[in-house]
Amino acid sequence: MAEPEKIADHEWRLDNGSVERVEPEPPRLAPPTTALAVNLSHVRLTRPIYVVTAEHLAWYLVAVYALVTRTLALGARPLDASQAADALSALALATNGRDALGSVSASWVTILQGWIFAAAGATDANSRIVVTLCGLLLIAIGFALRPVLGRAGALAFAALIAISPSMTYFSRGGSTAIASLAFMMVAIAIAESMRWRSSRRRAAALGAAIAMWLSADPIGYITAAAMLASLIVVGAVDAIRLDHRRLRLRVWWERHRGLLIVCAIVAIVLWLLLTTAFFTQPLAVLLDYYFHAAFEPPLIAWHRALHVLIPILAFYEFIVVALAIIGIVAIVSGRVGDRFAVWSVVWAVVSLAMFAAIGENSSDSAVALVLPLALVGAFGVDWLHRSDRWNSIRYAVAAALALTLYVQVATNFVHPAPDASEAPWRRHALLFWSEPTTSIQTPTECERARSMVPAAATAMIPDDAPQVQWYLRDLALTDSITDASIVVNIGNTQGGAAAGNPDARQFGFEEWWAPDFHTLTASRALAYFFTQRTWSDVEIRTIAISTQKPGIKP
Repeated sequence: MAEPEKIADHEWRLDNGSVERVEPEPPRLAPPTTALAVNLSHVRLTRPIYVVTAEHLAWYLVAVYALVTRTLALGARPLDASQAADALSALALATNGRDALGSVSASWVTILQGWIFAAAGATDANSRIVVTLCGLLLIAIGFALRPVLGRAGALAFAALIAISPSMTYFSRGGSTAIASLAFMMVAIAIAESMRWRSSRRRAAALGAAIAMWLSADPIGYITAAAMLASLIVVGAVDAIRLDHRRLRLRVWWERHRGLLIVCAIVAIVLWLLLTTAFFTQPLAVLLDYYFHAAFEPPLIAWHRALHVLIPILAFYEFIVVALAIIGIVAIVSGRVGDRFAVWSVVWAVVSLAMFAAIGENSSDSAVALVLPLALVGAFGVDWLHRSDRWNSIRYAVAAALALTLYVQVATNFVHPAPDASEAPWRRHALLFWSEPTTSIQTPTECERARSMVPAAATAMIPDDAPQVQWYLRDLALTDSITDASIVVNIGNTQGGAAAGNPDARQFGFEEWWAPDFHTLTASRALAYFFTQRTWSDVEIRTIAISTQKPGIKP
């Protein structure tokens, strides 16, 4: 069979069998186009600069919230006695400079406050700036601990400190314990970072942080004792569990002795300078004061721990305690963490035991317990966040956060200071007021008395009322009652149910509350949680401020 004739693409076969050749058409060229100009403005303004992740957004929210809650209406709460004494010392430094160092009790916090007073003036808000900044530093440390706690854990730690009613209250109140604890956490962050990258610069920074930690407040010594005890416990366990203990210790010493020497020298020298206010005060007297201020007899400490620290943790820091329990379970079971996590658990337990047994248990000591518990709770949150349970547990965590935010606002903005004029059946009090706390009437009454005397007037004010001295700080003090234009007399202490104003010049200027937990019921506890109304009587200390013409004995 003959093969069919092949026909080219440009040929056609006609019906009669003949082939007609068709010339192909030349290719059509595209019409010329004009290139569009690039909109450089659009390109520049739509270029992505930074991608905000969920973690970034959460950190921004924590930072903004912490800044607002720490600085909003910072001068609304009157200064308490200890804070007023520090403010008066700072004012003396601002007025007289270095000459005042030998005559006033001045820590580095007071010295910095003196500089602020000299630059910006002496006010209630300015007297708290250094402590407020240290409170913000505590939250920022969470970001530095991200390699240790994990992303979720570090964020949880910062958030717990930011919403903590106790941390917020004492950061806004000017408690120097916040300054000490802030640099304690700085020292922990630096020491942990040296596990991966050590240098002499970091060793010197660690020494400086330790010196500022110990010299800011007496609480630094008991927290240092608790930390040292926890390190000894963990080290003893490692010594039993590990092999070649002496060889390991010798290798560690050979590698790190230079850094240890640098850290020790910086810490000791700077601690001596700061503790003695640049060698203007006797070291022996200061050490005796710090020791007695930090440590108390065991019987007294146990009683105060049960009536001061434990109630604060139960009513105000319940979310920290709950997450700490979860963190302890996760760490002990080996599901999360490393040696640092184990040490955090030991540190929290030792801190609780030490503050309850021998520690000074003023209300601001509670923040020293919140920090290790929040650290352990951060490990718990990081563990939960990595598991499938987080999708269901997060709702319970959100509910606890909402309740904590409610308590934070109530304790720091609704009832930040005592109101001595409240009726006994509607009196509000905070568990932070275990020691005398200045009432809101004190600044008002001091200003009223000040407006009734001339500018160059003098005042006779007792030494145990430094807050009155602070609010009348522009008057010269005198010990003669006949030479004084304003005379201040401290009255008796009365129960809140019996306290009144028998004299127009007299008012309650200090209030404190030692709750009677034997009368506490579940309904009263719930009512106190939401309204801060007391279930037992408070104590009110009265004061009388009278004005007179100098030279005439009243």
